[in-house]
Order: sequence, then C-alpha cells, then structure tokens
Amino acid sequence: MLLVTGILSVVAGGIITFTDWTVSDLVVFVGALLVFRGFFTLFSVPVDGSARTWSIVYGLVELGVGIAVWTWPEPTLLVLAAFIGWLLLFRGITTIAGSLSSRGVIPYWGLVLAFGILETVVSFYLLARPGLTLVAAVLAIGLFSMFYGVAQIVLAFEVRRLPASADNVARDLNEDASSRPLDSALR
Repeated sequence: MLLVTGILSVVAGGIITFTDWTVSDLVVFVGALLVFRGFFTLFSVPVDGSARTWSIVYGLVELGVGIAVWTWPEPTLLVLAAFIGWLLLFRGITTIAGSLSSRGVIPYWGLVLAFGILETVVSFYLLARPGLTLVAAVLAIGLFSMFYGVAQIVLAFEVRRLPASADNVARDLNEDASSRPLDSALR
C-alpha cells in the first residue's frame, strides 16, 4: 500500500506541478487524488505499530476533504488552501507522533520526523495566507505530493526489510538472555 500510494503521489504531484490548470480542473484532480489516497490509507496498516484506528481516521479525513473539494465545483482559492492546509496540519501532527513512537523500529525515523515538521510548517503557511495565487497553491500541492510520495516509496522498501531486522533483534536478545546467569537477569 505504501509503494502504490507513493507512486500515485509522485505521479500526481508531477501532473499537478507541470500542467496549466483552471481552478475547476485543479479541484477535480486534487479531489480525485485525495479520495484515492484516502481509500488506500483506510486499508493500510501503520508502520509504527500504532493502532490501526489512526489509519482509518486519517483515511476518512482525506476522503472527506476530497469529497468536500468536489462538493463545491468552483471553490475559491481560500477554500482549497484551507482544505489542504488543515489536511497537512493533521497529517504533519500524526507523522510527527508516528515517527517519535517508532524511532526504535524504523531506521530512518528522523527523516519521517523531518517530513512531519515540514508538513506542519507548510500547513501553517497555507492557513496564514489564504490569498495565495493559483500558481503558488499548485506548486505547493504538487511539490508536496511528490516529496510525500518519495518518502512513502522509501518507507515501503524499508518496511520490507523490517521482518528480517526484527528477527535479528529478537535473536540478539535471546542470545543475551541465555548468556547471562539467572540471578543477574532478575536484577
């Protein structure tokens, strides 16, 4: 799911960034992107071992934002920036929390933390400047989607290595436990 969502995000970000859009066409495309990513997020399992509830909540939020963007076929840039800003804020906070809680599991948790902080900063920028021009909003959405997609692709390959890493850690712990005397292990 991470790999598919990452590839989808990179491709969509490239399309968003390098296409000359009208406001209504951009809204339809961004709405579709959010609905598809929300659907995939609903069925993904959190990498950090947290409750699957967060994936469901985040997927529903992303689906809701995508549907809300479609509901108003000709929204002002203010509405689009607000939807994207609030979505990025929610995603940034959950990414920061997930990276901190999984720092012992994911090798590049610091990179995930940096993306979460970047998402949060971008969200505040979008929320504070509702009068952004269409070009700035398109660039922000497209570039963020590409960066987020690349991070998901990298994470997808790291997750594939996770079972082997967990087996190595478990084996090392078992070796350490069996090499210590029982009374020192009880202290």
